[in-house]
Amino acid sequence: MQTSQKIGSFTVDPDERILFAGTMGGDVLAVDIDSFEIVARRHVHAGAIEAIAAHPRLPYVAAMSMDRSVSLMTRPGAGDPTPEPPTLTQLDRFTFRDTPCRNDTFAASPTHSLSQALTFHPTDRRLATRSGSGGVLELDFDADRFALRHCTRFHGDIDLVTVRYTEDGDALISAAGGHAVLSRDGEELRSWTLGDFNLHWFEPLGDDEYLIACDELYVIRLDIQDRKPPLRGLRLTRDDLEHVTYNSTSKRAFVAGFDGTVYEINPESCDYARIAWVAPYKMRWVKTLERDPNVLIGHCFNGGLYKVDLASQRVLDCIKETPNTVWTSVRAGDSLFFAGEGGLVREVALDGVEPVAKAAKVALRPALEKRGADASSFTKRMAMGPSGLILAEKNGRVLEVGEHGVRQLVDIGQELRDIAVNPDKTAAFVCTERGEVRKLRTEDGKIVAVYHDRLREPIWSLAYHETRNLLAFAERRGNLVIADGESLDVLHVARKTSRPKRMKWWNDTLIYVRTGELWRFDLESRAMRPYVADCGNTIEDFIWDASERYLVLVNYRTEVVLCDFKSGEKLCVTPDQADFSKGLAWLDLPGRADAYPLDFVTFGRSGTAHRYRIHNERLTALGPIAPALL
Repeated sequence: MQTSQKIGSFTVDPDERILFAGTMGGDVLAVDIDSFEIVARRHVHAGAIEAIAAHPRLPYVAAMSMDRSVSLMTRPGAGDPTPEPPTLTQLDRFTFRDTPCRNDTFAASPTHSLSQALTFHPTDRRLATRSGSGGVLELDFDADRFALRHCTRFHGDIDLVTVRYTEDGDALISAAGGHAVLSRDGEELRSWTLGDFNLHWFEPLGDDEYLIACDELYVIRLDIQDRKPPLRGLRLTRDDLEHVTYNSTSKRAFVAGFDGTVYEINPESCDYARIAWVAPYKMRWVKTLERDPNVLIGHCFNGGLYKVDLASQRVLDCIKETPNTVWTSVRAGDSLFFAGEGGLVREVALDGVEPVAKAAKVALRPALEKRGADASSFTKRMAMGPSGLILAEKNGRVLEVGEHGVRQLVDIGQELRDIAVNPDKTAAFVCTERGEVRKLRTEDGKIVAVYHDRLREPIWSLAYHETRNLLAFAERRGNLVIADGESLDVLHVARKTSRPKRMKWWNDTLIYVRTGELWRFDLESRAMRPYVADCGNTIEDFIWDASERYLVLVNYRTEVVLCDFKSGEKLCVTPDQADFSKGLAWLDLPGRADAYPLDFVTFGRSGTAHRYRIHNERLTALGPIAPALL
């Protein structure tokens, strides 16, 4: 649990002196906002805390966890101008795993959920959250003990994402997918279908109007009295838009999401006003202080909390107790190279074979430094070039790192997603979040060909076909393109794509991610066919072994999935690391007959690589290869 202290959510108390944060390890932290120091810590849950809330008027804090329970705590000192450092006292816990919805006609099973549904009533001792199967659950706590008020299903079999009481406390707004419902004590009052993607947050503007953060990259303004139709703003982010916050003192609104940028928007039109801050990592929660609207608190998925001065866009302070994320790996001979957050690239040598387990011995070599790398960026992908590693940095820089040191090949000026190198390593290809593919010479970084998508749809992955000199690439949601490897002229366009985080050629078949599925594109017939059935959430990476018996993938459910390579049939699904993995790499030693051929590692936000073995057509976890790599 290298990421036990990773912060996953936060809320600010009504007096704006203390913020409360929840961690992956189940702790609740109290942070003094002025000093930005942790002043109290309490272990509360046996799972990651996905949402945390402070009562607007009463001295209570609640946390909702993936252990399928909600906890209630006191927050002493509320209203006292000189409070002592707060001590968090747990009062009660309610396990909602098996709480039935009163309108269900069958017993619904609990689901794996990343829901952030948690809200206090504005005045009463009451809160709302989700049930284990995605129902809307309201609890009273009149005597500091939870009592079930009702549990009702409003959104079918779609998981509940968010809830909020109206400002007068008369009703409750909930959302699942693009469906929003206004209800009172379990009775639906009205509903809206606002799209096909998750609605993440309702932010009050006053007079029963709300800003809604929507996964489909825009903000919606909703009048819950239906005095005017919903207003949808223009697209803002390049990836899921997770949160929106409104400051009633400054009348300014800000949004954040997975593209790692805080945007200021016009709260009337919901359209772009300016870039307020570029964060070092993808984001969810943001809040500006009413007592000082120039101060923004932002949460990043690297587990960090950042205190930001909006006027200067400068980070004033940071709390981050997690190792640097490992984003990418490349193999060169019997060495693996890992990179991601931070200023290092780590070489891990496969140095011999352990005689009993027949596992490759691993040895950490001295790290290479990305000197001059931007601390607000990270290495998204890398490949092996003619004179060292070629790194595609999130901020658009393409670096070459080797024994000679570090040199910048080119600054693309756009956020990079993927990189590939041709067989003789004379050219590299990169794709960007602003809809471009560029081909550059590895000798001097000169751009020699460009593809530009007219709609600027983010291009998430690419793969080079070595024998046919073709480049495949895919848009976040849009087209799969096959282009000439010399000119980048388009040869074929296929539809449709969805979150294509990885793609790889196998002979004349392109295997690519389509959200939670793997698909195959046949170059000769131009046919697109499903390969691996839905895995419950986005597939992050996949690899297959040299003998082409097995396919392994990792997904955004923190699972490792073993499949038959030929058919794509799932053979085994096992939990991965506690935090999300971003990639896979084999630990095989082809030249050693005494080495086990089917060991591999997963790596990602845990900051290290975890070894697994395919044995008996199952996945056996063998543990981390090091405490941290970067």
